[in-house]
Amino acid sequence: MKIGITTNEILIPKKIFSSTVDKDLELDAPVPEYCPDIARIVKVDCTPFVEGCDVSDGKAAVRGRVVYDVLYETDYKNRLRCVSFTQELTHTLALPRTDASNADADCFISCERIGCRLLSPRRLIIKATLGMRLDVEGEITLSALAVSEDESTFFRKKTIGFDGRTKKHSEVFKFGDSLPLAQSEKSIGEIVCGSISLQPPQLVVSQGRAEIRTTATLHALYEEENGEGRYLTTQKSFPITLEHQNGDIDDNKRVSVQLEPFGTELTPELDQYGESRVIKTSLSVGMKLLVTEPKAYTVAEDVFERGYDSTPVTGKVSLPYRSAFGESAFSEEAKIPASVPGAVSLLDASARDGGGSAEQSDGGVTVKGVFLLTLLTETADGITSTDASLPYSRFFALELPESVSFVAHETEIAEVIPTLHSDGSATVKVIASTKISAYSEKEEELVTALTKRVAREASDDSPSLVFCYPSKDERLWDIAKLYRASPESIRSANPSSFDEQGVAQDTGKPILIKA
Repeated sequence: MKIGITTNEILIPKKIFSSTVDKDLELDAPVPEYCPDIARIVKVDCTPFVEGCDVSDGKAAVRGRVVYDVLYETDYKNRLRCVSFTQELTHTLALPRTDASNADADCFISCERIGCRLLSPRRLIIKATLGMRLDVEGEITLSALAVSEDESTFFRKKTIGFDGRTKKHSEVFKFGDSLPLAQSEKSIGEIVCGSISLQPPQLVVSQGRAEIRTTATLHALYEEENGEGRYLTTQKSFPITLEHQNGDIDDNKRVSVQLEPFGTELTPELDQYGESRVIKTSLSVGMKLLVTEPKAYTVAEDVFERGYDSTPVTGKVSLPYRSAFGESAFSEEAKIPASVPGAVSLLDASARDGGGSAEQSDGGVTVKGVFLLTLLTETADGITSTDASLPYSRFFALELPESVSFVAHETEIAEVIPTLHSDGSATVKVIASTKISAYSEKEEELVTALTKRVAREASDDSPSLVFCYPSKDERLWDIAKLYRASPESIRSANPSSFDEQGVAQDTGKPILIKA
């Protein structure tokens, strides 16, 4: 076979599996010996972490852990304490049969429901329902005829493009800071519990480098120094900058980032005057950088050779690409009725995204979901928590193509603003941002091989000059293939006979095929 006729392999991403399942967990946990007895449970939080997701033998196996934080009232002077428990998390899903290879998976987990029941002063049962979204992607291999033109082989060419495989890069960063209390805030006796959340990140990329900027917001519940069981909350913010070097990062690629804080530790410190008015923080931030590279290939729509008779074999392939993207901020507000009478103050309010969906609508995308709220309120009888849900449904205008395969969204909470009313009810405003991506597929046809390839006998009886009279709208390629002549040579010899698309013009004159 002539060296000019070869094939190339093109790797095309293919979504193998996408599903959302619920995972129920139960933990029967004894209280550690260093913790005092539990008199009353105030609230319980659940934070899941994904540590890995492996694909093999037709299955996807998720590995991770769940951290439960239980805030409770002790049996000694109604003091507050917090205790944490960790539970291993595993889940396996069977995958459908597929012709794709090199599969890998991404898993996103959120806590949808959480409950806790006290069995005894030193034992409790925690039940949680997790929402797990699993996306599995692989690659299919397409053989395409290589475009390697010479003086006797001619190709009708086109360029195909699609989004290549997304590469994932992970790194863990550690941060620490000392955050002083304001002059109006009381000194710290003991920090009961606290958490750190991250604002939606800002990403700046340059050749081989990504800079991620965000703001960490600390929420801490502490006992006032010499306050006889008086509890206060404080909120502090500090900037965080992450830098990641990687050769995959390029201005021509699409780069996004996901951040996850974990391992938060808070300890009180003395200030310059010897008063306990500083909170020393340390935390880890897990970063996942997603880099998607656009791919472009020159392929053959048709081919012929001067010295061979052959039959081109064509194939069709669906190529994935992100057809639209948009991001927008929005807010949702709800009034929560008083569940406990005699509210003195609203200590804290937190929210987490309980999951949702995105659907294509006329002129854009509708995102639906729910924010899960927790309010921590001080009353005359102690501190109590209230859980509530805040549904949201928002339409975002977005120019979409006619054919959309699926729509994905990512919602991040930026701020929670609570207001306590005199009747004990509260109004909670959640400010969030949503990123929406629409994905489409375009079908392309190309030559994958040549069959029935037989050498032609040489012929010397052809005339030295060959002309033809093309019909209007006849294509240059078809004429060249009929006479087995170079399309570029025919165009060069007849510069006014064809337009830019290679369509014959009605000139009434013959065109020169061979001189």
